[in-house]
Amino acid sequence: MPVSAFPEQGSPLCGSGRELVLQTQFQITPTEKIIMVIWDRQTEKGQGQVRLANHQDAPGNPLDQKEASFRVENISSSDYGMYTITVTDQMGNEQSANILVREIVAAPVASLSLQCEVANDRAQWDSPVFSWLVDGVELSNQTDNLSADGRRLYVSGMKGHNYTCVVNSSLGTSVTYYVTDSPTPSQSIQSCNTLCGVLLGFIIAILITCGYLYWKCRQRRT
Repeated sequence: MPVSAFPEQGSPLCGSGRELVLQTQFQITPTEKIIMVIWDRQTEKGQGQVRLANHQDAPGNPLDQKEASFRVENISSSDYGMYTITVTDQMGNEQSANILVREIVAAPVASLSLQCEVANDRAQWDSPVFSWLVDGVELSNQTDNLSADGRRLYVSGMKGHNYTCVVNSSLGTSVTYYVTDSPTPSQSIQSCNTLCGVLLGFIIAILITCGYLYWKCRQRRT
């Protein structure tokens, strides 16, 4: 009897308006042949079972004997529920597998991180200890911005400009730096003040030149 199974991923979540792709794999013996694959859906709201697809093996259009997939584009509220695939072999034996597809309420939160690594090509008795400094201030190991082993620093939401990773072990100390391209607020203010000063000096020079030319014209008339 053919065996159909979905990957061990639990109940997949999918956002409204997104694309859903369900994939299942077959396990059959050399003497078995799958001749029919049926997809059904039982809605979460109890609206009954809906026949989605019925694929049959035919000359010129053979069924894949290893796997099957079903695609839903622009998924909507009526597309969520229990999906069932039923496969039938040439002897009439059937095997089904179910998977529940649920709607996700909010998209996952993305994060940006820096990872500190050291070469692991030398024998040592201890493990390296990682510490991070942001703009010269050391971060506590209890902060949520650090991974459990301290190697990774999650910088999303942080406003630092200079990031420093310090690695200590019996082999010695190693330090590496990362500097963002974004200027700090003080640098932005300084740049703005410099630009304003240049513009003001340019305006004053123009006024002085215009005043001098006006004075020369009055001198010639008199």
